[in-house]
Amino acid sequence: MNIFYVDESGSMTKKYLNYYKNQYFVICLLRIKNKEKLKRVFKRFVSSNYEELKKIDKDYKMFDKNGKFKELKGSLFSFDMKKKFIYFFCQNHLFEIYYIICDNRKVKDYFYKNTARAFNYLIKLCFEHFTKYNYISFGENYLFIDERNVRTESRATLEEYLNTELATGIHIQDGFYVEYNESDTREFIQLADVFANIYYSSLITNHTFSCIMVQLRKDKYILGEFYFPIDLSRY
Repeated sequence: MNIFYVDESGSMTKKYLNYYKNQYFVICLLRIKNKEKLKRVFKRFVSSNYEELKKIDKDYKMFDKNGKFKELKGSLFSFDMKKKFIYFFCQNHLFEIYYIICDNRKVKDYFYKNTARAFNYLIKLCFEHFTKYNYISFGENYLFIDERNVRTESRATLEEYLNTELATGIHIQDGFYVEYNESDTREFIQLADVFANIYYSSLITNHTFSCIMVQLRKDKYILGEFYFPIDLSRY
């Protein structure tokens, strides 16, 4: 059984591509290996960095107005906080990271006319790819996705789509189960948010974060990267 927590960074857009923040869209799929231990690490990270996290939270996104913690937001993390995050969580291989990297500059104009459909298609392609190259083992797949990123009318579509496309044919899976949650109720979605933002930051900041990405690959936390549009020369 494979359990993934899914979040994203960047935007699905073809507008203003000369603006560096619009050039990439990144999805992180965090596969959990030891749920209970990872929950304890999460609590220790928040408690150990509580005051510093409050200082960088200018718009009450991570804490409420009474100072109560709500959730982690990778987009608010400084470079130093991201390094602390990596050091804190990447010690005992309690999870694996898989990425979808979409280069908005190369995507066809029509692709983002329906962003929900584009998102579903990217998820389908990545599972085909990761299964084909044995990055992900066969079995039941449970996906927990931040519901803020998906329109209400689209939430029932992904599960049916994945089961139709991937539970038959050569890429046989035992089934897909998709659940949408508020990220502040799922700490592992928050982790996926931070890891998505770390990769996204490495793409848009002249590779300031490239040393972090190299280390994550070397330490076998990043086990799969799927690029779209598909560049076969990478595989």
